[in-house]
Amino acid sequence: MKTLVGWALVFVCLLIFALLVDHGAKHLGIPDYIWLPVNLTLFLYILQRYVGRPMSAFLEARRDGIAEELATARTQLEEADQLQNEMKKRMAEIEEEIAEIKGRAETEGAAEMARIAEQTQADEERFLKRVEDEISRRETETRARLAQDAADLTAQLARDLLSREMTEGDQRRVFERSLDAMRHLEGEE
Repeated sequence: MKTLVGWALVFVCLLIFALLVDHGAKHLGIPDYIWLPVNLTLFLYILQRYVGRPMSAFLEARRDGIAEELATARTQLEEADQLQNEMKKRMAEIEEEIAEIKGRAETEGAAEMARIAEQTQADEERFLKRVEDEISRRETETRARLAQDAADLTAQLARDLLSREMTEGDQRRVFERSLDAMRHLEGEE
């Protein structure tokens, strides 16, 4: 009903316009002021029906498609924002983990370095103790050997000196005294 009233209104407007520009001409016995509004109204109706409706449907479908694309774009934008926020959060967590690992590594490295220094110090002290013990042992051996060599040399020199300086009587007296001392030692035992 609305469309019929609308077309009637269009016809009336065109009729008024045709009456204003009427020159009194006729076609097929119908005055031009009738022909003109009928032709224009019919042309506009056909144009609206066969061009306007498909165009309107196309534009409506395009509007709906654009609305859907906008909704999809908004959804994707929101998802991208959420993903970006999540990535920022994860990157912050990773940076925090890296800082924590770095701190732990520095602490563990310092502790390991201190342990190695202690171990090195202990090894050095043990080594120096072994060296000192070895030096003491060799010094003792050397002193004992020197004392033995000195005693042997002294005995040899004394023997040489005594054999040159002692007479046979002196040797016999020393021999007898040594035998007495030995007998005396055997009696004490």
